[in-house]
Amino acid sequence: MFKFRLKFAIQKLLFLVSLSVFRIAFWGRKKQGTVIGNEEIASILYSLGQALPNSVTVNVANNPYYKFNYDYHIGKYAITRKFNAYITPLLLGYLAPQYKNFIYMSAPGFLCRELDGRAFEFKTLKKLGCNVICYFTGSDIRSFDLTREFSKQHNMDVITSYQHISHKGIDLPANELVRKKAAEAADKYASAIFNPIVDQLTYIKRDCHPFLYFADKDQTHFFPEKFKEGTRKVIVHAPSSPIIKGTPIVRAAIKQLQEEGYDFEYIELIGVPNSVVLESLARAHIVLNEFYAFVPGVFGIETMMNNAVLLTSADRDIEPTLFDGANDAWVVTPYWRIYQNLKAQLESPMAELQQQANKGTDWVLKYCTYEYSADYINNVINELEADNHAESA
Repeated sequence: MFKFRLKFAIQKLLFLVSLSVFRIAFWGRKKQGTVIGNEEIASILYSLGQALPNSVTVNVANNPYYKFNYDYHIGKYAITRKFNAYITPLLLGYLAPQYKNFIYMSAPGFLCRELDGRAFEFKTLKKLGCNVICYFTGSDIRSFDLTREFSKQHNMDVITSYQHISHKGIDLPANELVRKKAAEAADKYASAIFNPIVDQLTYIKRDCHPFLYFADKDQTHFFPEKFKEGTRKVIVHAPSSPIIKGTPIVRAAIKQLQEEGYDFEYIELIGVPNSVVLESLARAHIVLNEFYAFVPGVFGIETMMNNAVLLTSADRDIEPTLFDGANDAWVVTPYWRIYQNLKAQLESPMAELQQQANKGTDWVLKYCTYEYSADYINNVINELEADNHAESA
């Protein structure tokens, strides 16, 4: 704890010194634009930067699966990663006098979050006239205690049933306390919060906006030629974390169907670049996503962008922030129905698979494009601006 306190004290000092210098340097300049940081999660950070005008992106980490360029990629080089805890407070002091909106993607802040859940930097940004928007992405905010209680109440396994196996220590009380502090800081200071309220059960008490996706409509395709009758069916499963995505149950279902004589090609991809995954999705007829979550996730969206039938546990009857028509866009498949639902798809004629795949692609084009999500976030920002003007009038 002393280590965190010392680190936090140094960071605050660096931030306040930097802020003092750059407030003078940018004196009289009107705040505008948006800062998006600080960690890449499934290409959402990059996509947000592409979707929002007059925005800059900050990435403090290095994700080997994506080769995107960011305006401030502190995690790109070993030397900057080594000192990023002391670079980011200086960077925040430089950005805060210039930009009106700060979107916090996932867990990291510009300063240490372990002690106050980012309350200090949120509070300071608000005092400087900035809007703070929290965009939570999963285990950065999901309470293990609350999710386990949900699991008991509904007599079903959820992501936290297994996550402590694949991510050692994630369920420790100290980490739960950090997530609780993050929720409290967002509740108190955030101008807006994006979070699927059941899939990412949290201590946040305020209303939340839905989790948004950023599909490139020019990369979203219908592939009628792959559904030609008589074509051997291709099944793809590409888990980022096999245990919590349900891979053992998927393998059991695949093995059972092979033993029963069903003829299909099964492609399982783990730890490969996103480009390789997308190539396989373009060939796929059926994609097995994840089976303990209640939202489709980025991989689910990529599946529907590539006109394949999606089997996933995402369910609008459980997660109300999903948009209309969600349960028609894919085949709702809790973990105990993987075998049955996959078997039904294998027995379906190609025309029926194509019809289901088209529903998913249509849903993505309606609710998950850059344009739709950018408009949604810009409307949120514009509403915040209107509220700010009303308060100052």
